[in-house]
Amino acid sequence: MLKKSLRGTVGAVAVTVGLLATAIPAGAFTVDSIMKNDVKLKALPPSTLNLGGSSFDFPLVQASLTQWQTNDIKKSPFSAYQSTKSGTGRASAISGAYNIGCSDFPLNILTPPDVGVGSSNPKDAVANYVQVPVALGGVSIIYNMGSSATSQLKTLLHIYPLTLSGAVLGQIFAGKITYWNNSAIVKLNPHLTVSGSTTLPHQKINIESRTSGSGTTFMFTDYLSRVDKADFPAATAAAFTHAASTNSNSAALDASVKAVDGGVGYVEYGYAVANGNPTALIVNAAGKAVAPTAVGLTAAATAGLTFINAHGGFKLSTTSGFSINNSSGATTYPIAGFSYCIVKKKQTNQNTGIALVKFLDFLVHQAGGTTTANTYGQDLAIRNGYAPMPVTLQNIARTFLKGVTYNGKTILSATN
Repeated sequence: MLKKSLRGTVGAVAVTVGLLATAIPAGAFTVDSIMKNDVKLKALPPSTLNLGGSSFDFPLVQASLTQWQTNDIKKSPFSAYQSTKSGTGRASAISGAYNIGCSDFPLNILTPPDVGVGSSNPKDAVANYVQVPVALGGVSIIYNMGSSATSQLKTLLHIYPLTLSGAVLGQIFAGKITYWNNSAIVKLNPHLTVSGSTTLPHQKINIESRTSGSGTTFMFTDYLSRVDKADFPAATAAAFTHAASTNSNSAALDASVKAVDGGVGYVEYGYAVANGNPTALIVNAAGKAVAPTAVGLTAAATAGLTFINAHGGFKLSTTSGFSINNSSGATTYPIAGFSYCIVKKKQTNQNTGIALVKFLDFLVHQAGGTTTANTYGQDLAIRNGYAPMPVTLQNIARTFLKGVTYNGKTILSATN
């Protein structure tokens, strides 16, 4: 029965992703007066602008920078995106090293030691920044059975991906499940059993994690705190105690899993797609084994935002105000979330401020994506391993972005 349901899930996901990527009806999006001018800069900033931080954001933000320049900008005001980690994005936005710092959790949530807030009270610093949701992505669980994997197992995994649950993931990353043929993993994977014996190897599981300050770690541990409270009572955003090694960003972690027999780790969905590591199906809150796809991420955002709106509305002051992890629904991928770009609220140079808000507004909207002229940041989401943010969140992002000012006046307007 599980074999049939897994095959159906994977097939349905593939078909639906294809529909999402191609079936955008003409005229489905209205390009408002601000968006029409978002690709036009009357003057460049006095110096090159820097941005970076979250490796979770890198594929989408860099693709959007390239698209923005292609649309109208002949000379980009930005340097290339510096993919490091969320902690660096937050700290660099505050220090001024980055004009835009990217992070998978906002400044006023779990402001960690690697961020200098410039105040004895972190909330004093929060008021000086605008934090704009820019990306809807997911965390993939990647693995490498290593040299112990038989050719039979490799063949089966091409047909029926490895399935893991939240409870099992919690015990793996807590160091309680230590071998791939553990009975709890075997029970979730009857499709990997032949003639009464599992094909999963007696291979030690080697955990690959991220260094402290990782937003992807925050997103993953926030999920674990919802499905395995005994081992993860809170989203600590800290390195895992039982990790074999830690990695500076998602690209490094992805490479480490590839190189280590029995490796397991967590990366942004786009990295898993681009780099080809096997990716596990995760059992969601409805009990369904679901792949990380644009379909599953969209379902997570829809269900998550519906819940959030029914309980006080989207806000960044508490984790429950923005987290969509472990949302309800049969097609929902359970490890999903939004990422943010952080900029100083009061800009001191007008041209710099205009460039920042124009690019971010370009990044958080979509316009149909059928030609260069109407391809915006969220139109690039699916092809880069994300899902477009729901329109409601695109509008919220615009509202937040209107908080960026120069000389006491909102920068984002139809006339800039």
